[in-house]
This record gives sequence, C-alpha cells and structure tokens, in this order.
Amino acid sequence: MLRATVHTLLVSAVFSWLPAIAKAVEQQVSFPGAGGVTLAGTLELPACERAGPALVLLAGSGPTDRDGNQPPALVTDLLKQIAAGLADEGIATLRFDKRGMYANKADLPKDIAAYGEFFSWENFVGDAAAGWRFLAKQPHIDPKRVGILGHSEGGMLALEAAAVLKAEGHAPAALILVSTPGRTMDAVITDQLKSTLARQHATPAQTDYFLGENARITKTIRETGKVPPDVPAGLAALYPAYLGKFYHSELAWDPGKLAADFSGPMLIVQGAADIQVSPERDAKALDAAFASRKDDVHTLAVIPKASHNLKVPPNADDPGFKGPVADDAMDQLRKWIAEHLKQS
Repeated sequence: MLRATVHTLLVSAVFSWLPAIAKAVEQQVSFPGAGGVTLAGTLELPACERAGPALVLLAGSGPTDRDGNQPPALVTDLLKQIAAGLADEGIATLRFDKRGMYANKADLPKDIAAYGEFFSWENFVGDAAAGWRFLAKQPHIDPKRVGILGHSEGGMLALEAAAVLKAEGHAPAALILVSTPGRTMDAVITDQLKSTLARQHATPAQTDYFLGENARITKTIRETGKVPPDVPAGLAALYPAYLGKFYHSELAWDPGKLAADFSGPMLIVQGAADIQVSPERDAKALDAAFASRKDDVHTLAVIPKASHNLKVPPNADDPGFKGPVADDAMDQLRKWIAEHLKQS
C-alpha cells in the first residue's frame, strides 16, 4: 500500500512538472527578404533538445500580418493558432509580417511610384523562399525536414517558392496548402465577385456590369501588365494602380504545372463551408493535379462546416473569422505531419 502511494505521488510530481519544461518558446526574429528588405517575424520553438521538423507559415492575400490578421476589421489568429497547436506536437514554425507592413513598415518606399516593384509577385515569392532558408539554418531545426504551409494566396506562394528552392537544390520537405486556389486567379476572382454581388442583392444589370468590367480589367492586365486608368469605383479597392505588375504575374500562375514540378508529399486542407475558395472547383483541381504526379504522395482533407479560415461559424451569416481552428483541421495537420515530416 505504501509503495503504491509513493508511486502515485511520484507520478503526480513528474506530470505536474512536465508542462513547465514542455512549454513552447516564442522568439522575435528578423531576416533579409527579397531585395534585402527586413522581414520581422516569430519563431515558435517546441521544448525539445533534438533537431526537429519545422514549417514556414505564409499568410493569405492583402495587408495580412504574421498571425493571419488584417486588424481591426479581420482578426482570425489562424496562423498564430496553427503555430501554437503544432508546437505542442514538437513542430517549430516561422511566421512573419509581409514586406512593408506592420513591423516591417520602415522599408515601405516613400514614393508610391516604387510600390509596383516593391510589391511584385516575384518579391513575395522571394520572401517566402527567404523564410524557408532562414528557418532551415536555425539551431534545433533539422534542415531536411523543413516544409511550407500557406493559407489561401500563401499556398500559391508556397508552390512558387518550392520551385525556386528546388532550382537551388534544396526543395522543401513537404507542402501544406490551406484554402488555396486550384484554378487561375481570374476564375477565382470572378467567382468571389459573383458571390459578393449576390450577398449585396445586386440587380442582374449591376452584376453584368461589374463582371464585364472585371473581365476587361484582367484582360488589360494580362496584355499590358498595367491596371487600366478607368477602373470603376466599385472595383477600385481590388485593383489599385500599383498592383499591375503583381497581378500580371499572379494571373499567369499555373497551379497544375507547379504541383507537378514538386515531388514531395503534399497536404490540401479545405473548409467545406469556404465561400472564397471553392471546395468543389479548387480543392478538387489541386487534388487532380497532384494525383497526376509520378510516385504521388498527397492527401486531400475537406473539413466539415469549416470556413476559409478553418473556423466553424455559429451560423450561415457569420464569416467564420473567430474562434479556434476546427478540431478536425488540427487533427488532420497533426496526423499528416507526424507521418510525413516528423519521421527522421
């Protein structure tokens, strides 16, 4: 009886002490991105002495910070929550603010005429690749087990960065594409515009007008690399003049070719209730593109009821920004990473 009591006390003591030594550590870091700009971010390290696996986390479109937010209007903490959940599983992560924004605003050009080059698609791809190189060199990181996770447009950048890194001789160990388009961007933008107009109860004439104008604008950008000067007010926020170079490259993005060029394991995670990127038209297109690879290893995980940000909204009118990442989504991430990235 005494031995059992002592054993119980020892076990209780050990397990009460473990959380204190197993807590992840956040480090504020900076590294040079494309063109030498400074990129500030957060390196989240699990409490582990052995060199382990890691992921670069890439945010979606727009002025999005390292945590996946565009404050004050859009706060999801998606990347912050993913980083915390993965740290608990022994996975290190790096997430960073976009160039010229938030902690990196000192590098924003003073002359708006320089924005076009500064915010080019190629520079964002270069920043993603730079993040991978930085992470792979960190102590307690196994450089052979460093992958990239991209959300939405970040998934597009992940595929492009993987091609850049592969050409350098060190392709990422794995790619995880979360809510990522599987079609060309003009098709995705057209769908998003249709949905927005429907939610705003636009008339048929208004819908035809804006869809027609959007098609004209994208056609001009494809042909000239410039945003036309006569963008209607309703589309002005989507097509600022300085993003012509960015859109010209993004519109040429070919997910099928990029997927075929990457030979490592891939995971597609998509919310079934995503109203920005289609589970039917995008996730399945990526699924088919990956399946065509020789010796393909990839998984498609569609998360029931989850939004574009992998949150489960309380009702159909809720955008799905708030709350924790869906349990099913985190379970899929943990299970897949354990199988394809955690193994030495």
